[in-house]
Amino acid sequence: MKNISRKKFLGRLGFGLASIPLTLKGISAATMGNSTKNETDCGYTDPATEGPFFVKNTAKTVNINFTNLPGNPMRVSGTIYGDTEGRVLVPSAKIEIWHCDDEGVYHPTGSGDISKYKDTQVALRGYVISDENGKYSFRSIVPGLYAGRRRHIHYKISAQGFKTLTTQSYWLSEKGDQRSQIDRTDRNTEECRYIDFKKQKNGFHKGEFDIFLKKI
Repeated sequence: MKNISRKKFLGRLGFGLASIPLTLKGISAATMGNSTKNETDCGYTDPATEGPFFVKNTAKTVNINFTNLPGNPMRVSGTIYGDTEGRVLVPSAKIEIWHCDDEGVYHPTGSGDISKYKDTQVALRGYVISDENGKYSFRSIVPGLYAGRRRHIHYKISAQGFKTLTTQSYWLSEKGDQRSQIDRTDRNTEECRYIDFKKQKNGFHKGEFDIFLKKI
């Protein structure tokens, strides 16, 4: 079957997009065969500031909360793509993740190389590698809030043949609230970086965040 966009596919079936309810996720997408199309047409994932607390050479771990800090458990998964149509999967991408704790504090509250810090100073940081299908997943706790910012997660994605991307994701449920309105960082956030977290029976807040990289 020839790959076609979701809009064209529905059109051939005689349905208008307005007649079908859509569920927005961090990246809303519908899969037709091997083709994935971003429903909100965000294109490549936008960059966002690295911030003052990025630490290099952290450990590989799917459990970003490896020190078991208190908080609501969270799981984020998604796919790394190398185009905006969802046809190019990016395996072996390195996804570095960091965020603050339940009280809005980073560990450490500094930057540089991990070797600068004692093991007891490091938490809620690490990286995962996308699999052969470009998929990744990690678990942690829901970050807290601190002055001037929306609730967010930081990412730095690097992969051979693609431009390194530093970005942030946000909570769809908090979009447009008072804190979002006063946050001056990353003001023009595209829809696709808002994650629609759902609480599961096991207590995890689960969300999906697909990332679209530009080729070098």
